[in-house]
Amino acid sequence: MSGDASSLLRPEHPVARPLATLVRDFDLDVHGSVDGIEVTGITLATDDVQPGDLFVGVRGVKGHGASFAAAAQEAGAVALLTDAEGAEIAADSPLPIIIVESPREALGAISAWVYRTSESTAQLFGVTGTNGKTSTAHLLEGILKQLGLVTGLSSTAERHIGDLTVVSRLTTPEASEMHALLARMRESEVRAVAIEVSAQALTRNRVDGLLFDVVAFTNLSHDHLDDYAGMDEYFASKLTLFQPDRGKRGVVSLDSPWGKRIVEGSRIPVTTISATPGTDAEWTVEIVDEKPEYTEFTLTGPHGRSLTTRVPIIGWHMAANGALAIVMLVEAGFELERIGHALDTAGGIVAYLPGRTERVSGDHGPSVYVDFGHSADAFLNTLAAVRKFTTGRTIM
Repeated sequence: MSGDASSLLRPEHPVARPLATLVRDFDLDVHGSVDGIEVTGITLATDDVQPGDLFVGVRGVKGHGASFAAAAQEAGAVALLTDAEGAEIAADSPLPIIIVESPREALGAISAWVYRTSESTAQLFGVTGTNGKTSTAHLLEGILKQLGLVTGLSSTAERHIGDLTVVSRLTTPEASEMHALLARMRESEVRAVAIEVSAQALTRNRVDGLLFDVVAFTNLSHDHLDDYAGMDEYFASKLTLFQPDRGKRGVVSLDSPWGKRIVEGSRIPVTTISATPGTDAEWTVEIVDEKPEYTEFTLTGPHGRSLTTRVPIIGWHMAANGALAIVMLVEAGFELERIGHALDTAGGIVAYLPGRTERVSGDHGPSVYVDFGHSADAFLNTLAAVRKFTTGRTIM
């Protein structure tokens, strides 16, 4: 992403805030004077520094970000936020230095203060799990648009601010970028935001400072074990999304054995959903028709409530993702009947899922699909979906 593209993910009209007020509000230690200094943004990356920014220096694998304080100042940074090690490295910098024990752990709360994101009234939806996060987030955003809302999206593939689309750098951006993105969304009168929440985002503090209205869990399978000691540690990272400081309500898929463990470990109210026959869940998903253009399903919930609709993509797992998105909306207060009417009007869920079993060939010749899924389970689900509509050989 270019610098210009990065600026699209920040507020166009940032409100300057006194740095002295930040120091006072958070009771921070500071070297140098902050009197008269105003901050309009915050970033970890020197390439993204804009005039008025608070530059954050953190310890990395190969060095310490505070060593780039001079480059940040040249780009327009007005102060440095770092730890004691960073303060020593940048001691000769003319920038005032704010010292915290862990800059990364402080980043979410301070970014929320800089961009005033706690004042936003937009509903926040977070989706975690190994597979299906991106698809669920895009399907959720599609339904929200069909309900007439101005929407925002943060996924592995793209960031959306209303009708604006920017290619993503990370599945979940750093906390400073996330809060800047939400501030830009507020300017664009976004009313609901779908956010893909990776395990790394949770363990690396990238969604700190956010409280989701509804969070969801798709599944868990072998992935990212280069970052975690084993499946239990990987699972534990996902479970943190289902705590009161992260989310208000949750929806949990029981289509993998780990779903039950999320329910058991959750400290917020949760409802359950499953597309696996015979599973005891509050919401169930039944596939009723499959075509190369869509997968149709019936979602049935408590008190016999149900709706039948379609996702514009092949595979039972994609129908399960669409159903999960619908139940998230119900948990957020949307009436199932209103959702059903909006979907019926359009002939199903209207959404574009880039690189998710995406057909890129024409009507003649072999069918060619592109899918960015990289885990074993994602590969097998895609293969099974494609084979249903393949009369000859399937080449992956």
